[in-house]
Amino acid sequence: MDITIRSASLSDAPAIAKVNIESWRSTYRGLIDDTILDTMKFENYLEKWNNIFHTLEANGNFCFVAVNESKEVIGYSLCGKNSHPKFDVEAELFAIYLLKEYQGYGIGKRLFIKSVEELKKRNIRSFLLFVLSTNLGSRKFYESFKPDIIANETIIIDNGQYCDICYGWSDISNITTS
Repeated sequence: MDITIRSASLSDAPAIAKVNIESWRSTYRGLIDDTILDTMKFENYLEKWNNIFHTLEANGNFCFVAVNESKEVIGYSLCGKNSHPKFDVEAELFAIYLLKEYQGYGIGKRLFIKSVEELKKRNIRSFLLFVLSTNLGSRKFYESFKPDIIANETIIIDNGQYCDICYGWSDISNITTS
């Protein structure tokens, strides 16, 4: 499978919005209220991603996309400054999402490693991420990189309450990127 990982740009916003919606629907079906998934609107996610790209660098954030041989965006990662000041880490991996048909081929790992490499280039030594506690596939994926469990937190999505696990790495030099 010929997949390229590259820096994302504003022109990728529509494709990322599409991946965002489709991957949420395939990943979270049965884990969060189906109404949330069924009412996701492309226009809302396009606006969200346009806003992200307009403030990306100013916020110290970065985004990578995975593109297939047809140059279609099939996944992405988004990282930046830690948005949870109560946790003593420098950065946060906000998201890694892939279209379902591309999962299981090591593309998520490549996005994760590329993100870690970028953090290292920026002299960032620590980061965290949150994953839904019932998302066992993603938990297994992240746990393969040997994080510490920092916290369990209740999050609200629409009117539903869910449990997120916060994984953290206090020294990313221990993450193998080869």
